[in-house]
Amino acid sequence: MQYTFDLYLIYALPILIVWAIFVLHGKRKSKRNLALKTEEFEAGLTEPASLHPLIDPAKCMGCGTCVKACPEQVNHPVLGLIDNKAELIAPTNCIGHGSCKTACPFDAITLVFGTEKRGVDIPLLKSNFETSMPGIFIAGELGGMGLIRNAIEQGYRALDHIIESLKEVGSAPLDILIVGAGPAGFCASLRAMEKKLNYKTVEQESLGGTVFQFPRGKLVMTAPVKLPIIGDVKFTETTKEKLLEFWQDVEKKTQVQISYHERVEKITPSDKGGYEVKTSKDLYHTGVLGIFRLKKT
Repeated sequence: MQYTFDLYLIYALPILIVWAIFVLHGKRKSKRNLALKTEEFEAGLTEPASLHPLIDPAKCMGCGTCVKACPEQVNHPVLGLIDNKAELIAPTNCIGHGSCKTACPFDAITLVFGTEKRGVDIPLLKSNFETSMPGIFIAGELGGMGLIRNAIEQGYRALDHIIESLKEVGSAPLDILIVGAGPAGFCASLRAMEKKLNYKTVEQESLGGTVFQFPRGKLVMTAPVKLPIIGDVKFTETTKEKLLEFWQDVEKKTQVQISYHERVEKITPSDKGGYEVKTSKDLYHTGVLGIFRLKKT
């Protein structure tokens, strides 16, 4: 009997020690994550800039796979375990990779754009990015593509679909009015210029859109992209500052025209075909409207 008890003690004790260390480590990590989340929220950093995870606590089993899968996690913590549940602890650090959703084995993560405060702005689109309003196309950030490389690719493809749609649109002073000069809108503008369209691009803030608002030194791109006119661009661990500097250089070299600090105020179908778009600076009559970034007020 004593022998059996000794055997249990020999095997159980190490297991108990390992379990105790594991629990203690988890509690310490949970405490750190809670402190980081509290610090971010007290600073007002509560609104994700783009596509981000919505975690269902009822489905989350606290495995931490989503945390490990996030490419931003090493340099800019985004997700963390608090009381054995995954939470978005630094919302503004999320740039919409979506790797967390793919990695989650319990289907506890949904990718959304917008919040309860801002509203959910992802519209329903056709496969060619056209909305239920003929001649209005949406891609990039507003379409829910937070990852910059994906947004650029969307801008490229959306513009090609728009070119096809122009065959069915009556004549208007503008072929297309492009709203937004973020990753998708900037790419669409270059594509419109490359295809010699009569276009106009308006941006209510600065070149780069949401990227411009990211924290300093934030890693924003880690993969190559293809830009109209420019061709293949090989980025490796590009920060916000380097990417914006590159875009500014492209803007100067290509002479792509962007009207800054111009906000869309009203969109109305025109009796002559297409749309009349009133902005804070002018009134435009365009055959097609491409919306790549638009803040709701």
